[in-house]
Amino acid sequence: MEKLRAALHAFELREVAEQILQFAKKSIRATTTPTADDAIQIGQSKIGGTPDVPTDFVWPYTNNDQPLYFLCQLNLTEVQPYDSDNLLPDEGLLSFFYDAARQPWGYDPNDGDGFHVFHFTQAPDHLHRMQQPAALDEHIGSAALHFRNEWTLPSWESPYAENLEDILTEQQQDTYNDFLYEWGDEETTEQTTHRIDGHPDMIQGDMYLQCQLVTNGLYCGDATAYNHPLRKELEPHAKDWHLLLQLDSEDDLGCMWGDSGKLYFWIRKEDCKNKKFDKAWTVLQCY
Repeated sequence: MEKLRAALHAFELREVAEQILQFAKKSIRATTTPTADDAIQIGQSKIGGTPDVPTDFVWPYTNNDQPLYFLCQLNLTEVQPYDSDNLLPDEGLLSFFYDAARQPWGYDPNDGDGFHVFHFTQAPDHLHRMQQPAALDEHIGSAALHFRNEWTLPSWESPYAENLEDILTEQQQDTYNDFLYEWGDEETTEQTTHRIDGHPDMIQGDMYLQCQLVTNGLYCGDATAYNHPLRKELEPHAKDWHLLLQLDSEDDLGCMWGDSGKLYFWIRKEDCKNKKFDKAWTVLQCY
């Protein structure tokens, strides 16, 4: 928090820094170390390669019989020490799959077959590394994952920033947006922002309301959902959604989401608490 406070001061937001910091939320930042898949232990957190799954696991396919790509897996025992919001279960393996060929954007209720999150509760010695279906002629490069905490602030479009307008002048609002664009971890040269929980690094606007509307059957690819009579009823529950995983583009690993964009896996906190990861929703945003 002190580092974030100092950065706000340096960015000419000293006068309102404490008010802004009330909106800060701790995230779990994930960084990669490219590593051969066979050098990563079964059950360890990683991006890419092939997944570690139970013996009865059935590979997920789209409704058009196209296999999903394996994206990454999170060992929740490794993540737990950083989970200050107690969002995730303490144990098990979360495994993420996505239609990396078609790359659904997540604004259509019919996009739900294009992604899947599994929670495996078996111990690592009851998992095996499963080869991907032959229909997938390539896979994402493998990399071990490492975690640390990092404070995040809401983007201006976020429902968590709705009270900032009462705090900041118009000039300070512009400065705040510039700060979000330029703010980064000065102690590293990381260009990617993989993270769990916290405020997302939005590219194309609010996703909280989008997740709430689209998972209730409303099309969000145009103004249809936002002008729908149900919006008024659904919108108060937009904050039920939490960022489960933000997966950035990482060209060296073969991860490219749209035009250097990000994948965002979302879940309602109640569903996460009850381990209903099949209710997660995925959004793609890019530049």
